[in-house]
Amino acid sequence: MYEFKDKPIILASASASRQAMLQNANIHFSAQAALIDEESIKQSAIFEGMPLADCATLLAEMKGNKIAQKHTDAFIIASDQLLDLNNRCFSKPVLMEEAKIHLQELQGKTHKLHTSVVVFLNGIRVWHHLSSPNITLRSLSDLEIDTYLNEIGIAALTTPGCYQIENQGCHIISKTTGSFYDILGLPLLPLLDFMRTHGLDIYSPIIEK
Repeated sequence: MYEFKDKPIILASASASRQAMLQNANIHFSAQAALIDEESIKQSAIFEGMPLADCATLLAEMKGNKIAQKHTDAFIIASDQLLDLNNRCFSKPVLMEEAKIHLQELQGKTHKLHTSVVVFLNGIRVWHHLSSPNITLRSLSDLEIDTYLNEIGIAALTTPGCYQIENQGCHIISKTTGSFYDILGLPLLPLLDFMRTHGLDIYSPIIEK
């Protein structure tokens, strides 16, 4: 059995929503972005025929490993999420015009958010969990899409689906399945269960960046 008590915790992510989830759970941690070429890795894996759910786990593992090699005494949490519409992967839009195209394609349909979390200890991957909640967007006219994008602005460029369910995204979503945390980008409940099972002290000291 792995014991994580008294280990410093590092979130391998610059994501504000993932950091907020851990902060709201009263977990003491530091955050460090893992600089990997996500798009190239993802496209290569897809080209080789890897299922999108496995791609999400691969990216999370590569992020975690990047940080774990620098902090071999720490408990590393890494996560990644891919949007899957009928086996087609959506990347984050770069321009607002692309965001509109994304919403035009997603409106009135159900897509999956493959969300993976991977844990490293002493430089070794020790656990992972994958969830794939479903999100259904309302049928939207071009006018509704334009109005929505004007309201949220560049926040639309921060997610592949161009919505933030915790904010105004709730207005264009008609139905979801799965955990709210998984949709936000981190399978928090299974992660906390794993941490408790293995004796992790959630009030561990913060590691210096």
